[in-house]
Order: sequence, then structure tokens, then C-alpha cells
Amino acid sequence: MKKIKYLIYLIIPSVLLSFCQEKSSPSVGAELQKLKAALEEKKKELSDKQEIAEIENELENLERQIKLVDKGISTSVPSQKEVPTAAPNQVEPNVGTSNGPKGTIIGNNVTMRKEATVQSDKLGSFRNNEGVEILETRNSENENEAILKKETTLTGNGAIVILPKGKAVVIESYNAGDNNYTVSYQDPQKGHMTADISASAVETITYSTWYKVRRTNGEMGWVLGRFLKSN
Repeated sequence: MKKIKYLIYLIIPSVLLSFCQEKSSPSVGAELQKLKAALEEKKKELSDKQEIAEIENELENLERQIKLVDKGISTSVPSQKEVPTAAPNQVEPNVGTSNGPKGTIIGNNVTMRKEATVQSDKLGSFRNNEGVEILETRNSENENEAILKKETTLTGNGAIVILPKGKAVVIESYNAGDNNYTVSYQDPQKGHMTADISASAVETITYSTWYKVRRTNGEMGWVLGRFLKSN
């Protein structure tokens, strides 16, 4: 890998000098293409899988930079020390059309979450009939998660909150004598809210499928499968 970094060190200075002197996207684009070609040639000589993976990451980053230059968007040469990647829910520049499978959100204000569980942080809400790209699927193994089958009132901390049908809750306990569940919901403003409701008023979602999706603005998160229709 030292040889690879040395190769990049030889090319980067000339790219930066050209960029500073001319401030022109075509010049930067040509140098990026040159760096990409050099990395591709070096990749052919490697046998170590880790080194190949690092080269491929460098090439993916260069490809994004080249596309931005082609679109006339100002950019700089990527660092040879670190390849930038998108953090969760980070919006990436729209540099091309995605080819992944597509889906449509079913329902209003469907929650997008950080992880495949109703107890994960909320990242935002989808619009009804919003189109998304499907990135990954996962089956939940959380036995204490459920979906409300009817509107339910929860209380706590001297306040109340009314949740609509379809809202996700956590099952705290089950009372076999009354066939009731104690469910809870973490309200952003009112805190921990609970209610005792009939078992028939909730539907458990153990082993349900979750989908990791990407919105048209680049945001990524997880949505419960019952709220997504594959196109």
C-alpha cells in the first residue's frame, strides 16, 4: 500500500498546482482522469484483497469527483489519506441515476428510522406514495415491538398523547388474566408514555421485514415493510 500512496503523492501536487493556477474544471477533470487511470493500472498488479479494496474505494471517490466536474460543479482533488464516505442520513450530491430496486411508501407520516427497530432514533417522516430506492432488507427479531390496530391514548408525566392506528409501540408486559398489554411510546416532547390496552388492539411485528431505503434527496434510513410496496 505504501507504493500506492507514493504514486498518489506524485500525481496530487501537479493536480493542485493546475487547479490553483487555472481555476478551470476541465483541467481538474483531466487530472482526475489521469489519477483514476494510474490507480486502475496499479490495481491490476495487486493480489492482496485489502489493498485491492482500498484502491477500489479510491476509484469510487474519483468517479464521483469526475462526474461533478463534468456537470460543472466546482470540486477539488480528493485527499490521498482518506476517502470521504457518506455518514448515515447524509445527503450526497446527485451525481447519477440510481439503478437499485424501487419502492413506494404506503401511508401518511410513515417514520424513517436510523436502525431496523421501532426503538431506534427517528430520522424523519415519509410522504404518502413517496418513491424510494431499496438498498437492503432485514428481518426483525425484536419480540416486544408492535403496531397499533386502532387509535390509542397513552398517559405519562401528567400529560396525554393520542396515537393513530398504525403507530409503532413497545410492549412492556402482558397480563394473561385480562388479555391486556401494557405498551409504551417515547414522545419527543412529553417523554415516556404508557397505556393498558386489549391484546386485540395491537399486532406484534416480530420477524417482520424492514427495508433500508434512499430518498430522492439522498437521505437514507429504515422503514417497516408493511409501509413499503415494491415496484
